[in-house]
Amino acid sequence: MTRFIRQFAMFGCAFVLATVARTEPRTIQMGDGTISGTQLTPYTNAWMFSFVKDGKKHDQGIWSDVLRYRDVEGKHLLERVQGMTYSNGLTSVTINRFDPATLAPVYSEQHTPDGKLVKRSFEGSHVELHFTKAPGASEEVTKTDLPAAVYDFNGGMYGTLIAAQPLSVGYSARIPTVGEFDNKLASVPFHVVGQEEISAGFKGRVKAWVVDVQSETPMRFWISKDAPYILRLTLPMNGGEAVYDIIN
Repeated sequence: MTRFIRQFAMFGCAFVLATVARTEPRTIQMGDGTISGTQLTPYTNAWMFSFVKDGKKHDQGIWSDVLRYRDVEGKHLLERVQGMTYSNGLTSVTINRFDPATLAPVYSEQHTPDGKLVKRSFEGSHVELHFTKAPGASEEVTKTDLPAAVYDFNGGMYGTLIAAQPLSVGYSARIPTVGEFDNKLASVPFHVVGQEEISAGFKGRVKAWVVDVQSETPMRFWISKDAPYILRLTLPMNGGEAVYDIIN
């Protein structure tokens, strides 16, 4: 009897391990066709940024987002420019330039509300980071050769990289990237948890994929198949929730 129980337990452990192995989301490889820019079209968009806590909603500012084709230094690229104007007068800007077909990053730039400046260039698996921690501080330069090319998820591409994939309920994967303020290799998992019809500003009622992202700061996106793709975003903030709702 004891031997039977031991063998059954071993079989159970093997089954659990095999199940975990099967359900672990695969890591997307650059250029494998999973992320494709053929699904993207240029757009101009804006969201209202609100802070929600204890059932009360407080408007915090406007987040704008523009996706356009641009020719930069002889390269035909897609460029995404995001700008945030807060109700307290602070601002932030994020610029991403990337290959229109594969979404492989070429250049990104972030100006944060607290004065950080991040400039990053990509050439295959080589990443060069220019980081200024505060106004007047010395620029820190870091050059890194990674094992393989990565996407610029943490540099501002977030939902765009998800929208450029063949989404369906239950779909999941990992996006290889680097840190927001460093070149440390990271892998961001996401999972499509469902599909909902939501109010999407000028677009009216729209069906959207609901996508959970398990990054350092968990995010939930509502993504449609048509531009401007990201209809809604929520994430935890200061004991409440930051909410971005499409308005234009």
